[in-house]
This record gives sequence, C-alpha cells and structure tokens, in this order.
Amino acid sequence: MNKKNDFDMKLGFFIIGIVISLAVSSFFYTPYDPYTMDISHRFNGVSIKHLLGTDNFGRDIFSRVITGARFTLFVAICTVSSGTLFGIILGLTAGYLGGVADEIIMRIIDAINSFPAILLALVMVTVLNQGKYTIIVALCILFVPSFTRIVRSGTLQYKNNEFVKLAQVIGASPLRIMFVHILPNLYPTLLSAIVVGLSNAILAESGMSYLGLGIQPPIPSWGRMLYEAQTHLFHSPLSAFVPGMFIIITVLGFNFLGEGIRKRLN
Repeated sequence: MNKKNDFDMKLGFFIIGIVISLAVSSFFYTPYDPYTMDISHRFNGVSIKHLLGTDNFGRDIFSRVITGARFTLFVAICTVSSGTLFGIILGLTAGYLGGVADEIIMRIIDAINSFPAILLALVMVTVLNQGKYTIIVALCILFVPSFTRIVRSGTLQYKNNEFVKLAQVIGASPLRIMFVHILPNLYPTLLSAIVVGLSNAILAESGMSYLGLGIQPPIPSWGRMLYEAQTHLFHSPLSAFVPGMFIIITVLGFNFLGEGIRKRLN
C-alpha cells in the first residue's frame, strides 16, 4: 500500500511539474505570439513549424495552450487560496465558539450549498459585472463552504483535548488557541483538501470559460479554447483535443497527488 501511495504521489508530482513548467515557460518564451492571428495559416496540421497545428484564426495551438495553462492555474490557485483562507476563519470560529456564532455561520454555509453551483456562479458574475478575473470571486464563494466544514469538523475534534484545556488554563486568548494550538493539527487534512480543490477549481474554471463566463478573450484559457474549437472539430480536431487533454491530465495529476497525500497522512 505504501508503494502504491508513493507511486500516486510521484506520478502526481511528475504531471503537475510538467504543466507548471510549461506555464512558467510561457512567461519567457512561446514559439509564436498566442494572440496574433494569421488567417492564411488557419487549420494547419502538425508540423515542425507548428507542433500541434493552428486554430481557426491561424494561431499556434501549442503557444496558446501553454499560455492558457498560466491563466487557468492562476485562477485555480487564487480560488483555492481565498476559499481556504475564508474557510479557516469561518470554520475555526464556528467550531471553537459554538453557540450562536456556529448557528449563523453554518446556516449561511447551508444557504450557499442549497444553490446549484453553476447558477450561483452565474448570479455572482452578473452581479459583479463580467470583468477580467470576476470568475475568481464567483468560484471562491463556491469553495468556501467545503473548507469551512472541514475546518469546523477538525476544530470540534480538538477543542476539548487536553492541550486546548491547558492553553485555556494559562490564559491564552481564543484567537491564539484557534490559530496556534488547533489550526496546526488540521494542516494534514487541509493539505489534501487543497490539492484536490485545485483540480476541482480547474474543472470549474474550464466549465465557466466554456460558457463564456470565465476568462475573457483574447486571453486564452483551456475552457475558452474548447468553446472556440467546437464548431471546427472536423477541420481542426486538435484545437479541441489539445486543451481537453491538458484539462484531463492536470486534473488527474492533482487527484493522484491529493489521494497519495491523504493515504500517506492517514
């Protein structure tokens, strides 16, 4: 079982390492400008000049997909980071203080969960006006409930332990107890949840961009590339296949990594 866990983690690290390396490299070099259109070279096939061909506007698919990795990962990381931060604050408060605070926070979380995710994201994008990175705020709201529940559950588990009671006896403030004594014990569970959350965030961003509600053109993202390629599947199947495979491979990489971390920590 340990060998299986190590394999999952190594495979996940390998996949994510490649994707991140490609995304970082796009800051410094791409074979072609991912935004420049050249109609005379539209629907070019795989060649030495264009490793993955060109799309319906003559743009190099490889250059666009590695640039899209940069923006897709940026949205995913910002979404999960902000969702984790708010989830930690709300979860610790609800779990440790209990009573009225717990009731108010958890009823708000239940209210958010009662809305279908896509519908809630649509409402948030509409309310906030469709800006360049409005999708981050919309997705953050969707991710807060899951992290809040994880942290609250862990806080309830540890709040009556002896080390917490000892901290109370010596006069530690509730904030110190929550963030210094309880939170470090939740890191293993949170780490696994964060890694899996990144894969869910990539899927959510890709889905929203496919619907035209995510990152707006001309900035490339994998979901937007799928949307633009759907009417040209027979002329240029690589235009859809490449970003689709990057989504699948990246999500699998984060899932392998998260599952390996979870099993090892357990």
